[in-house]
Amino acid sequence: MLRQARSGSTQANREFHEYLHTSGETNSQWIERAAMDMSTAKAMANQKPDDWTYIALLGGSDTVSFRLRVAQSHLRRDMLPSYWSDVILIEPQGASFSAALTVHVPLSQPGGAAFPARENGVIIRPLSDFDSVDNFPNIALIALPVPHAEIAKRLETFKRARSTLDALEHVLRWLAFAWGVTRTSNPLHENYGIPSACMLETVFAAASFDLTPGLESRASCPEAIWSAAKYWHDYFEKATGKVPSGRFDHPHRYPIVEPKGPGRSSASAKKARAGKR
Repeated sequence: MLRQARSGSTQANREFHEYLHTSGETNSQWIERAAMDMSTAKAMANQKPDDWTYIALLGGSDTVSFRLRVAQSHLRRDMLPSYWSDVILIEPQGASFSAALTVHVPLSQPGGAAFPARENGVIIRPLSDFDSVDNFPNIALIALPVPHAEIAKRLETFKRARSTLDALEHVLRWLAFAWGVTRTSNPLHENYGIPSACMLETVFAAASFDLTPGLESRASCPEAIWSAAKYWHDYFEKATGKVPSGRFDHPHRYPIVEPKGPGRSSASAKKARAGKR
């Protein structure tokens, strides 16, 4: 198991609620609706939207996402795969999320004019790239009590500061694990977190905000961000006077069925009963 401190909170963050997709709704439309719902809730009511920064957790359905989700199971008490495979920073364009941009460090660095090393692996792309509910069935929108302008400024520094955190080293570690290269072990066990999560850890830390209390920042991952936002709300309230707000929809789970009875699977029990006849 990975070493991480557990929250002392006895209840989950009350500002986090399940918020289901409507029929035919894309992920960006869901984010637009979820953000509107959050803006009227207790945590964010009567506050300026610019005083908060939005991030989104994504749970992909492809093979690489499966590998990442299972790798994060070591951060869960039940050892089940995480709901999440990546995390993105959302940059609204005006008051609407319809034309929003996103920032992350993907494992599949796209080709083009920008050499990845020049931007520390950071990619900016439209939020609409993540619209497909088939490709990204799980999604959570989290509002963090840090001014977006401060995060944007720190992000520009991160792009030029590979000596602070070399995101591309994390990319290569996770690609080797995801692709099953030789004997590559789970990078989390060597304190190599998922690149996008580590980018956000570094950027928020520079803005004096601890994104995942209880876990080393280099080992950050979407599951740790999810756990912190849901269960470290007492810590955040003491540190900032505010708690994160969130909405989520995570219908995609892997069909894991535990054996029935003390140490015996249903199939073996049935075989045993047949042998007695």
